[in-house]
Amino acid sequence: MLKCKTCGEVFPGIYIVEEFTNDDEFKSSITKNNIIHSCSRGHQNEYSIEDYMDWSKIEII
Repeated sequence: MLKCKTCGEVFPGIYIVEEFTNDDEFKSSITKNNIIHSCSRGHQNEYSIEDYMDWSKIEII
């Protein structure tokens, strides 16, 4: 998930299937590039891998 740097909207970024999480070549291809995404309000921002939120480790109570 990503958070828009302009308005704060949280929206889907990229989804990595679990079988790819151990694939070093795949991970390096997405961590070396900054990717431009647009939120639903049309704000375009450039995101690095540090901007992504990992929701797979969040425990829902």
